[in-house]
Amino acid sequence: MKSLIIVILFLSTHTAFSQSFPVVTPLNEWVVDYKHPVPGWPAEKIRRYTFSDDSVLLSGKYYRELLYSINMNGGPWISEDAFLREENGRTYKWFENQSERLIYDFNYGIGDSLPGADMNQATRYVTQVGSTQFLDGVPRKSMVLSSSCGPSNWVEGIGETEALFYSDGICSLWDGNPLYIRCFSTSGQLLYLRPDLSGCYTSSVNDLEIGTIRVFPNPGSDLLDLELETEGAISKVMMYNSLGSLVLSKSNFSATNNSIDISKLPSGFYTGIVHLEGGRMKAFKVAVTE
Repeated sequence: MKSLIIVILFLSTHTAFSQSFPVVTPLNEWVVDYKHPVPGWPAEKIRRYTFSDDSVLLSGKYYRELLYSINMNGGPWISEDAFLREENGRTYKWFENQSERLIYDFNYGIGDSLPGADMNQATRYVTQVGSTQFLDGVPRKSMVLSSSCGPSNWVEGIGETEALFYSDGICSLWDGNPLYIRCFSTSGQLLYLRPDLSGCYTSSVNDLEIGTIRVFPNPGSDLLDLELETEGAISKVMMYNSLGSLVLSKSNFSATNNSIDISKLPSGFYTGIVHLEGGRMKAFKVAVTE
């Protein structure tokens, strides 16, 4: 009985998440790298993705068309010949002359599985369920699925941080070209910047200014000092780990003290977002060592 009560509470809590963060909406925009299969090679191509404003009726249900552009500052938008819809925390993809396919299900819990679309695709199992915060500071449900392909990360409202609605092709028994979300924005506000990058191509109207904050020492292990190249007062600093999770937040800065205590952070690479008075944001990268 105790475990049953826990499941009920979990699903009830999650309902609000699903209603707040839709994936299939023209308000969302992703910038995606198509990585070369050889390690160390640059991305083969970079594309922007969004969804059509109008819905399309297919097999008795309404879907939105997935669109892409190779222009980082504007259109034209080109059809990806993919159609998706969303219902009750689940995202479906339409295939001509086939049944629609479940892409994401944010009602899943630990131990649930997502079967392969066919015999060549591995089954994935939910191994972690938690919460992730991006630049808006609002928690989103996050999940880790594991399989013979390795782990994949789902974030509510964004989808999968690799694969971008192509999880049925990437997570398979054959090697496909990996996809990585470079950045994600909604309603013109940048919410996610991949931690290993120094910048992002995006048409966001509230973009980050990269490289205008000097941090030292870098790498660091104790106190991290911030130095602005232009005048401005820091109101808040938020630091994110390589999974995009918020791990440190500080807001009590003064005119003579722009330092952050990073001594409790595990070793690794982090992205810092500096909020300045007046609403501007700047970003920096830092390596933390023990």
